[in-house]
Amino acid sequence: MSVADKLLADLEEEAAEEEEGGSYGEEEEEPVIKDVQEETQLGLSWDSVESIAKLWDSKMFAEIMLKIEGYISKQAKASEVMGPVEVAPEYQVLVDANNLTVEIENELNIIHKFIWDKYSKRFPELGSLVPNTLDYIRTVKELGNSLDKCKNNENLQQILTNATIMVVSVTASTTQGQQLSEEELERLEEACDMALELKASKHGIHEYVESRMSFIASNLSIIIIIIIIIIGASTASKIMGCPAA
Repeated sequence: MSVADKLLADLEEEAAEEEEGGSYGEEEEEPVIKDVQEETQLGLSWDSVESIAKLWDSKMFAEIMLKIEGYISKQAKASEVMGPVEVAPEYQVLVDANNLTVEIENELNIIHKFIWDKYSKRFPELGSLVPNTLDYIRTVKELGNSLDKCKNNENLQQILTNATIMVVSVTASTTQGQQLSEEELERLEEACDMALELKASKHGIHEYVESRMSFIASNLSIIIIIIIIIIGASTASKIMGCPAA
């Protein structure tokens, strides 16, 4: 099966999954706590997020990101490719990048669960008030032990809406949560930082793919297919100026 056939097969599979249960977008992703609980047995006994989240420090992750950085600096042109574009090394990097974004999403779900478990000791209600995965992680990083930081917090206003901040603030004032130790706070900080770094890496992959569409694909139909596979139908429609279906 050629790389193009594989990409087409991936697209068909994603379309089928969306029809069955839908999927969350880049900005509106919802936590997948239940699924992660079934796949991993995470509890408060974990010493470090590195015990369960292996992608960030993996050789595979480092190699793919290094290749992407290399191609970004080269900015090769389609005219420089000899033979079918599918056999070009950069084309394979695109496919690897696609697979890596899936791995990153899975890793973010695992880290989210880890942070949820740890921070529930301090503010158990926060997870239900801030359901978005990245918003929750950023909020945990901002608040830490100091729940009174909800009030008049400019950083928090960049993460949550004013209405949500108000609810979080009121709930924080009545929570029965306990103070976290310095060690527990360090574990949380480490986990939050890893999640945000992974998210930034995923964003960087998307930007790279978008910048290389003319090189990777030889015609408009393949460009559209790759965009949808890599960044999703909703984001793709915005890029191409078309309303999402």
